[in-house]
Amino acid sequence: MGIAAVGCGWRFAGLCALLAVASPAAASDDTDPGPFAGFYSYLPAAPDLKLPEISIPFWTDDLKKAKRAYRSGNYERAVKLFQSESEDGNIVADWYLGNMYRQGLGVPRNDAMAYSYYSRVAETYDPDEDDHNRLRIAVDAMVRLADYKRTGAVNAGLQPDPHAAAEVYLRIATTYGHPAAQYALGVMNIRGEGMKKNPQQGLKWLMAAARKRYAPAEAFLGELYWDGKIVRPDRTRAMMWYILARESARPEENPEIFDRALQFESNIAEDERIEAEARAKVWDDEYPVDRKRQASND
Repeated sequence: MGIAAVGCGWRFAGLCALLAVASPAAASDDTDPGPFAGFYSYLPAAPDLKLPEISIPFWTDDLKKAKRAYRSGNYERAVKLFQSESEDGNIVADWYLGNMYRQGLGVPRNDAMAYSYYSRVAETYDPDEDDHNRLRIAVDAMVRLADYKRTGAVNAGLQPDPHAAAEVYLRIATTYGHPAAQYALGVMNIRGEGMKKNPQQGLKWLMAAARKRYAPAEAFLGELYWDGKIVRPDRTRAMMWYILARESARPEENPEIFDRALQFESNIAEDERIEAEARAKVWDDEYPVDRKRQASND
């Protein structure tokens, strides 16, 4: 399935046009918020957003079974169950399938299929959506689509367009505070990717994502302090950020963070490691990882 055959849909296309102008103890399956427990928490668009009133439940029995299979690593069974629900138009299943095709979990990695499923979710975006969960899942899908737009996916027929991706990231970061969008803007500002280089602005975006304990942002900050080109070199602070990133990350999604943290540990002195752990503890006390989110994914 090629990208050209998928498309974004008229509603998401309309959002893209708007962007061009406007430059949260494991729960039971009955109350489990589903994939939202796996999202990194971010703020709603408005502080007075109504609590969702779900009249038609979209977390069905098959979806519960699919999530249990996914959580236990039985990805092939999870894919079959999610596909069945997707055929019934369930956007939670669509998001999971996009995630699984993007990472190659239970299926061969396929960027075109991932893009297709994320597009189906993004098409449900409505800024006036009263259902907080539906809004969050649609916003997250738009970030994933922007990721593809930023880097491109040659095997899916999608050419990179970092400038257009930056417009999407900026809108989502400023409106919803999504940490993945903040992280992307941080990296792009530092590299001058799709925009003029602005390292100081990039650091601000990275810190905003790190305060929400977004592991890639923490790891990137660790690299910056280790390299010492954008900020003053500080091996202790670099190790601090990787300790935090390792705590925030999930091994199945970011194995490179764990490998890199081990490399850092083998290249610093014992007193530097002890100080890094103390600094990480101070940061963690102020900006703790969402333990409920972690527990729901174990």
